[in-house]
Amino acid sequence: MRKLLPTPLQHREMALAVLATAMVLVAGCSNSDLSLDPLPPIQTTTTTTTTTTIPDTNRYFYEVRSGDTLSAIAAGFGVPMKQIVELNELEDASDIRVGEIIEIPQGFVIVTLPPDSTIANAG
Repeated sequence: MRKLLPTPLQHREMALAVLATAMVLVAGCSNSDLSLDPLPPIQTTTTTTTTTTIPDTNRYFYEVRSGDTLSAIAAGFGVPMKQIVELNELEDASDIRVGEIIEIPQGFVIVTLPPDSTIANAG
């Protein structure tokens, strides 16, 4: 298969088209108002918050539903399953029944404090 090369006229027209496009791009990028003055400083503010955990002194009760497992209930409340077993004096962790009310041990609450705040001791 024979490859066709551009004629000198076509080659010249392509070069002129590329040159014209480059000139348009350069002209569009120029700005006579360019300044070499330094930019003003960027003003920022910083706010610091504190995140802590505090004991949750509320008592929680849960009614067992169909399909519940003690480990899933414990995970949902963020407490160890062993503590639920001990608090409710369960002999077998797998022996919970639908409708049974179990007490959930006290856990912790995550608190985010705004700057310059403290937690008062409730005790």
